[in-house]
Amino acid sequence: MKLLVFLFSVFIVISASGTTTDIQTVVDSVTGEQLYACNARIRHISTGSEQECFSLSTGEVCHPENIKPGDAACVCRSKSNHGDLLVAETKNGKVQSVAGGPEWDSLVPSTESFGNQLRNIDIALGSESLGAEYAVTFCYAGPEELLKQKTSKDEQVQDLSEGKYRLDVSLAGSNYGRALDEVSFAYVCDQRDRGNHTQPRKKSDTAPPSGRVEDDSSYETLFFGAGANSGDAVRFVKEELILNQDSSQVPRFCVFEFKFREKSGAKLKRDPKHSSGNFTGKIRVCKQGSCP
Repeated sequence: MKLLVFLFSVFIVISASGTTTDIQTVVDSVTGEQLYACNARIRHISTGSEQECFSLSTGEVCHPENIKPGDAACVCRSKSNHGDLLVAETKNGKVQSVAGGPEWDSLVPSTESFGNQLRNIDIALGSESLGAEYAVTFCYAGPEELLKQKTSKDEQVQDLSEGKYRLDVSLAGSNYGRALDEVSFAYVCDQRDRGNHTQPRKKSDTAPPSGRVEDDSSYETLFFGAGANSGDAVRFVKEELILNQDSSQVPRFCVFEFKFREKSGAKLKRDPKHSSGNFTGKIRVCKQGSCP
């Protein structure tokens, strides 16, 4: 089977620290595969003790101890964690955004990721202190069934999409150690002939049922941190992973995620002059024997 490569780049700009990330995606378009950035999430757990409080009704400064029954809620948060923001543009030109808080929050609910193809992502880290965590998710729709036409009545029908699928993922960058504590990569895949969804993906199946990828196969690896590739110098990390151990268990849907975690601590202030790292990367899915 001839391999036709579909190449897509998503530009991820971490603006407050001068960081640019360019991650390419590569799949075989003959079998209808798709791979694209589809979501991002962020959080920043408070480490500072200084709080500021605002009325949800008026937006004015308030004091929780002075709130009386019937008054609008007075919400407080750490002053040092203001300003972290995710802004993205979809393929259709729609702008999405979400602010970083103490809990993980994403551009869209995870169940809506497959319908949310992103063109670019801006991770604006404007908080005074380090401690932000952010992640970028890529959605993969696996191959459709590709039946080989029989040339004789005795020949068995063959699905050319069956086989072992390889995931090549790489990330290269500099200045990891200035602000980042950890960089990791993980995936979860729903496969044919396993779990609740056993049939090949149809062309009309653009997302998994209920929007959630069934965990038939998963993996997580550390690219940087805790002794893995540590230091400030330029690094290159590449993983070659097999998504399915049985040729019939072809991936139907997968989600891939790069996750970045900054160093944390109340005294670790953000320095706009120093980058959190400049990254380039690639995610490629191909059937073994057809990989370029």
